[in-house]
Amino acid sequence: APFVPFLAEELWQNLAVEPFKGKDGGSSAAESVHLCDFPAVDSATIDEPLSQRMSLARELISLGRNARMNAKLKVRQPLSRVEVVLSDDKHQAWLEEHASIVCDELNVKEVCFAEKADQYITYNVLPDLKRLGPKIGRQVPALKKALNQADGSELLSKLESEGQIVIELPDGPVTLDNDDIKVRLNAKEGWAAAQGRQCVVVLSTELTDELIAEGQARELIRVVQDRRKEMGCEYTDRIKIGVVTDSEEIRAALEQFEEYVSRETLAVEIGLKAIAGAESIEVKIAGYAVELFVKVDK
Repeated sequence: APFVPFLAEELWQNLAVEPFKGKDGGSSAAESVHLCDFPAVDSATIDEPLSQRMSLARELISLGRNARMNAKLKVRQPLSRVEVVLSDDKHQAWLEEHASIVCDELNVKEVCFAEKADQYITYNVLPDLKRLGPKIGRQVPALKKALNQADGSELLSKLESEGQIVIELPDGPVTLDNDDIKVRLNAKEGWAAAQGRQCVVVLSTELTDELIAEGQARELIRVVQDRRKEMGCEYTDRIKIGVVTDSEEIRAALEQFEEYVSRETLAVEIGLKAIAGAESIEVKIAGYAVELFVKVDK
């Protein structure tokens, strides 16, 4: 009611007040939804396992998008797979059952699960100089060198299990906790990665010719849909598409994914030529110049 007051009031009158009016015109319901108290939460209705699973799925997808962005991979560019490393495999079976959602959200072909992330990423563990400077003074350079030479994954695992790590230095041991260090995650060649509280998400960044062609087809779909809006097309309008370009890649991508483009844009005809009577627009697809023709099929 606070967010959509008029709609909420209309619903209240139609569903709670009017149907229960007595002969005298009165109703047992409150006169207005805005005179009602907020309902008390019934904790028995909360599905805690489902809440945990959805929290994990949301984190996984968010991390995957962050990894994409950091690797400068366009959202419309399909990728072959995503590797997921869970801190707890309690909900892995549920994620596997709903892998299609992850595939759609991250635009990947396959979701895989791995026990360890070591084969995809490395960790750089760095001291927090502002915090450690006053504490260990001249030992800071030696600590930086020791952390740089250590196995980052092993250090983090020990820190997680014991809450602290001990680094042996020439002037004596130094004990570090979570607040004393900073961790940088580096994906190995061919991968993009991001880490969260519940999982590590690693995207394959290797692009095959087919994946590149599909990405170009998706870009074409986007510009056609934008053109439909500009033309004021109804949602159900069928159209004809003409594409004129010197790019062999774009031509090949359109021929390879013609059926997909037709289905997504409601095109009854797609050709690599101009369409008589249709106004053309100049667009860029994957950096290539394209002259696009869109005409409503009467």
